[in-house]
Amino acid sequence: MDIPSGLLPAGYIWGAALLYTALLAAALISAPWTKIRDNEASHVYFAAVALVAVLWTLRAGIEPGLNYHLLGMTALCLMFEWQFALLAAGLVLAVTTWQGPAGWEAFGVNVLVMGALPVLATRLLLAASRRWLPANFFIYIFINSFLAGALAMLLCGLAAQQIHALSVATTGNDYLLYIPMLMFGEAFLNGMTMTLLVAYKPRWVATFHDRWYLEGK
Repeated sequence: MDIPSGLLPAGYIWGAALLYTALLAAALISAPWTKIRDNEASHVYFAAVALVAVLWTLRAGIEPGLNYHLLGMTALCLMFEWQFALLAAGLVLAVTTWQGPAGWEAFGVNVLVMGALPVLATRLLLAASRRWLPANFFIYIFINSFLAGALAMLLCGLAAQQIHALSVATTGNDYLLYIPMLMFGEAFLNGMTMTLLVAYKPRWVATFHDRWYLEGK
């Protein structure tokens, strides 16, 4: 969903940069750094960042300025918590911006749309399910992984469409035709990833604990 800087008014660029700076500062201050301090955790984190970077480079284009790709932000948020997922989004976007057409001026807008928004949606849905739904393995997989991935893509696509619609260069309405397909792909990608991880490597998933979801069930 990377949005080229040429489509964005200066107010969008500066406002997004300030908001991202504030979110990044909050993430750096509140991040549980002990979770990636050991060698295994740090290797898993940077490997996940590299895989998501590859995923973001596999973009398709509708027309000039209208590109889309899967995100993988839900899995990163569930694996490492929102702070590290937001940091990962910045690292991934730096790679794709360096080798892509979006432009550094649009970095703040793109990292909010493709990173912060999906991470926020995932984290809020996780908090809501923990508060109002029973702690159950299937709820974690189907609500917090599959559904959260679809919701993250929906919000990302709608935000990108609105930004394009407010631009003088394009309406961005073509995005709406692709959102259902992207939601399905995003739900499947994140849901299957988390299913495999909690089954075989649950210690890699910061938001999954056996005593919450499995013991006594």
